[in-house]
Amino acid sequence: MLKKLVVLCLSAMPLFGFAQSAQVKLGHLDVQTLFLSTPEYAQIDSTMKKASSEYESEINRMRDEYTRKASEYQEGQSKWDETIKQNRMEEIQTLDTRIKNYIQNAQQLLQKKQEDLQAPVREKIKKAIDDVVKEYGFLYVFDTQAIIGKSDAAIDVTPLVLKKLGVSPAAASKNAAANKKVQEANQQK
Repeated sequence: MLKKLVVLCLSAMPLFGFAQSAQVKLGHLDVQTLFLSTPEYAQIDSTMKKASSEYESEINRMRDEYTRKASEYQEGQSKWDETIKQNRMEEIQTLDTRIKNYIQNAQQLLQKKQEDLQAPVREKIKKAIDDVVKEYGFLYVFDTQAIIGKSDAAIDVTPLVLKKLGVSPAAASKNAAANKKVQEANQQK
């Protein structure tokens, strides 16, 4: 048994030497920049702004109703008996709960809508990355958002993936810069 193990180890040693001498190709790219570079991003952003605006309008309407009822309560509480005050206070509390539930539900629906809209684009990007990995023989491609350091010899595969996506580097830079500004403006709101 021991002889078989020694023979197996000795026969496998040339394979380890070969694996160490093979060139390892590692690449990197910025997935967020790729996503912002796609023509689909502008449509997704527009759709999300419209949906968000619709929810925001409804929330504002509900808050206006809440403010109106709270003002009525403040003005009338000294004239009303306890039963009316309690009824009006319950109405205000119910409306407050409805507003909070609506906001939470709207946020969840917006998040799901965004994920649904982005999924095909993310799949398209993933396929383009996989194609580049296979075509150019990369062992790994890393997202620069998760890399702590890299050497000057690291290969930026972003232009290769953009080509697979059918986006020219000039258009990608223009789209990414414009879309990044839009994204930053949206985050400041």
